[in-house]
Amino acid sequence: MPTSPQVTAAEIARIAGVGRAAVSNWRRRFDDFPRPVGGSDASPTFALSQVESWLRAQGKIAEVAPEEHLWRMVAASGDIPERLADLGDHLLAGSPAPAGPHAALLRAASDLADTRGAPAVFADLYARFAESAAGPGGVTPAATVALIAELAGVGRESATSVLNPATTHGDLLLGFVRSARTLRGQTEAPALARLVRARIALHPDAGADVDIAIAEGDALRADAWPGEPYDTVVGNPPFNDRNWGHDELAYDPRWEYGLPPRTESELAWVQHALAHTAAGGRVVLLMPPAVAARGSGRRIRAELLRRGALRAVIALPAGAAPPFGVALHLWILERPSGTLMPSHVLFAAIEDPARADETVAAWREFGTDPGGLAEVPGRHRAVPLIELLDDNVDLTPAHNLPERADLNVAERVHDTRERLLALLTRLPGLVPAVPAAEPGAPTWRSVALADLARTGAVTLYRSASRSGRGGQETPTGPTVPMLTTTDLAAAVPPSARLSVAEADEAQHPRIRAGDVIVPTLLGSGESGWAGAVRVAGPAEQDAVLGPNLHLLRPDPATLDPWFLAGFLTDPAHAKRAGYGSSIVRVDVRRIEIPLLPPARQRAYGETFRALRAFVTDLRGAAALGEDLGRGLLEGLTAGLLRPPE
Repeated sequence: MPTSPQVTAAEIARIAGVGRAAVSNWRRRFDDFPRPVGGSDASPTFALSQVESWLRAQGKIAEVAPEEHLWRMVAASGDIPERLADLGDHLLAGSPAPAGPHAALLRAASDLADTRGAPAVFADLYARFAESAAGPGGVTPAATVALIAELAGVGRESATSVLNPATTHGDLLLGFVRSARTLRGQTEAPALARLVRARIALHPDAGADVDIAIAEGDALRADAWPGEPYDTVVGNPPFNDRNWGHDELAYDPRWEYGLPPRTESELAWVQHALAHTAAGGRVVLLMPPAVAARGSGRRIRAELLRRGALRAVIALPAGAAPPFGVALHLWILERPSGTLMPSHVLFAAIEDPARADETVAAWREFGTDPGGLAEVPGRHRAVPLIELLDDNVDLTPAHNLPERADLNVAERVHDTRERLLALLTRLPGLVPAVPAAEPGAPTWRSVALADLARTGAVTLYRSASRSGRGGQETPTGPTVPMLTTTDLAAAVPPSARLSVAEADEAQHPRIRAGDVIVPTLLGSGESGWAGAVRVAGPAEQDAVLGPNLHLLRPDPATLDPWFLAGFLTDPAHAKRAGYGSSIVRVDVRRIEIPLLPPARQRAYGETFRALRAFVTDLRGAAALGEDLGRGLLEGLTAGLLRPPE
C-alpha cells in the first residue's frame, strides 16, 4: 500500500486556489507535472509531496506553515477521523518508528511535535477538523465549558468522576481534566470515540493518572456504563429526536419521573443523566428553550420540581453553545439525597458566558439560603416551588424573572435623539454626486487579480484557517490585536487578541494602512460581502489578519486601494468567484478589476470612499433610530417619560 498521502485533481485545485479545469490544463501543458500514483483513469490520484513541490517550483503556492502542511496530509490520507485518531494514539504512545500505510503522516506529526509539543500539534489539527466539512459540528466555546464546570462545582468538593453520555467533541469533559480522576463519555459515531479520547488525553492540563474512556453507541438504547454513578454528569444531548427509543424503552427503570413522550427526547436524557448521578451529585445539561414550556413535558417537569431534582434554569445567549443559532438554557439538577426538600428554584439570565460572575455568585448564595437570595431584575430570582406548580409548569427564565427598568431612560433618549439629529443633518452632504456616463462610452478591459498579482501590482495574503485559540479564549502573555470576520461584519476595529508566540507572518500577516481586507466566505447573503470589504486605516495598522480573511496589498503606484476595494465590494464579483454549496468560499484571484490609468482610478476611489462613508453613516442613523424608538416606548410604558403637553 502507498505510504505517501494522495490527492485528487479537485484537491489539487483547492490547494492552489484555482478551478479544476486549470489542473487539467497543467497536466496537458507541463511535461513535468506529477504522474498519477493511484485512482483510476477517470479520477486519478497524485502524491501530495510531489504536487506541493511542483506547485511551489511553479510559483503557484507559497511556502506553507508546518501545521498547514500536516493538516493537508491528514485530509489527503482518507478517513479524517480515523487518521486523526491514529495520529493521536501515536503521539500518546510516543512510538519513535511508525510503520504501516500512514507512516509518513505519523512521522511528520512526530517531527512537528518535537518542536511544538504534542498537545499543541494535536489541538491545532483537531480544531481544523472541527471546522472542516468532515467535522461533526461546532465545538462548545471555552467560556461556556468553563462556566458549566464552575456551576457544577459550586458548593461541592471537586468532582472525582464525570460523565458526558452524549458527547461529540469531548469539549465539556475538558472542563474537568484538572480536577476529575475519572472521565467517561459515549458517542454514537464509532470513529469519534478514539479521537475524542485522544483529544482529552493530549490536553495540556490532563494528568497522567486521569482515567479516560469514551465508548461507542447510543447511550439511551445501549448504555455503555449501566449502573455506574458519577459525581457530575454534563452534556449537550441531541435535540428534537423523535426516534430516541420511546417504544422499546417504555418500561426502562431510568424513567423515575415519568415516561418521556415521544416528542420529548430531551427529558429522556435528563432522566438518563439523573440515573447516572450519585446521591447528592449534580447534573448540568444544555437544553433547547422549548423544553421549559412544552405542554407534552409538563407532567415530568412538575415531578422534577416536586421531588427536588431541578435546582436552576439559566438562560444563555445565542452562540454560547451548538447549535449556535439557538439561545439555549442550562438546567442544573441534583439527585435527591433524602435529607432536605428544596423550596425554591433559581432562574437566571446570562448575556455573556465569559462574564457570568454575578450568576455564579447567585448560584453559590442560593445553595446556602435559597429563600434569602435577593432578586435582581432581569438577572436572577429564586422562585418558590408553589409558584411554578401551576397548569403550565413554565420553566422559561424570561417568564420567571422580573423585568429590568432603565431608570436613566430619559437621559439615554435625550442623548440618542441629539446624536441622531446631528447625523441626519450631516447625511445630505455625504451623498456623492455621480453624473451619468456619456452615451456610447467604451467599456473597459478587465483583468483577474491573479494576473495583477503576477505583475506585482498587488500582493495576495491569506491567514491561517484558524488561530491557535479560535478567538474563544483570552491568550496569556504578550498579545497583538487581531482583525476577525466578526469585526468586518460589525464595522468595528480589531477586537480579538492573539498571542505574540502565534503571530508569525506566515500564518497571520500584519496589516498595513492601505491594505484591502476581504472575507474568504460569501456568507448567507451577497450583501454581507459588500459590507465586509474594508480598506485598512490607522485602527487596523499593525494588527494581524484573523481566520477566513484575505489581505490584498496593492502597489500604490499602479493600483489605488479604494478603487480596488470598490470593485471588490460588488457582490456579483464575489458570487462569480465563489465555489462550494452549503459554505460558499470566494477565490479572490478570479475577481476581475478594470484596467484604468492611475488618475481615473483615484477618481473612482474617491467616489467609492465617499459612498462608503455615506452608507456607513446611513446605517448608523438607522441603528440610532431603532434605539431611540425602543427607548421612547420603554420610557412611556414604564411611566419614566411623559408625552408632550
